[in-house]
Amino acid sequence: MTTTPREGKTMRTAHVTQSPLRTTRRPTETRPVPGMPAHEAAPPGVPVSAPDVSAHEVSAPGVSTPGIPTPESATHGPSAQGPPPGSPPAPELVPAEGFRQAIAKLPTGVTVLTTVTGDSPVGCTANAVMSLSADTPSVLVSLGSHSRTLAAILDTGSFAVNTLSWSQRALTRKFASGSPAERFDGVPWQPERRIPVLSAAGVALVCEVGDTAALLDHTVVVGKVVWLRHTNEAPTVLYGREQYPLGA
Repeated sequence: MTTTPREGKTMRTAHVTQSPLRTTRRPTETRPVPGMPAHEAAPPGVPVSAPDVSAHEVSAPGVSTPGIPTPESATHGPSAQGPPPGSPPAPELVPAEGFRQAIAKLPTGVTVLTTVTGDSPVGCTANAVMSLSADTPSVLVSLGSHSRTLAAILDTGSFAVNTLSWSQRALTRKFASGSPAERFDGVPWQPERRIPVLSAAGVALVCEVGDTAALLDHTVVVGKVVWLRHTNEAPTVLYGREQYPLGA
């Protein structure tokens, strides 16, 4: 008979402690998860460390870099509090180096993305470029969120996609790892809608910036094509650590 009062007291105590627990969970449940910082890394087949995003390069002064948390989100966001209760465990990913070796064996074309900052042309090698829509002519490009070329593209609002031909394969490394200030030295180009277009590009697309999205450490940019030129020049293709002419 003495057991029942004790159980009643225990249940009332448990009920009282539930309210504070619900209160501490509300900030995590109601605060939106901020996006994390699209591929302006060196082409998988080119043995360079990182195009346009090397350790000595940072975003252009005065240009905010997508994906970098503000002081508020860094202090109060879910990254500081941990994942919400009940979230599934993070998947165990493959080693980064193994992924690089594997993805290098995915054949891709090679492009140089170009734009301007002030009166100066800027650009970088990129191979994460794809067609998005033919009904609304557009492309999708992915660049590293800390890249200077990305900052210039977002600031200018337009850019060009230049595919490299086999005869221009040396530009792959020049625009991937060379000094940003010297990448256009000796490279013929002409402006189209204010954007530098490489004269020897087999395909050139001038695009206006559409939507953007910060994903992990890259930023995806939609480019709406407003001008184009194409030739029958054989493009260069990356596979493994080498470049090959298409159709050779």
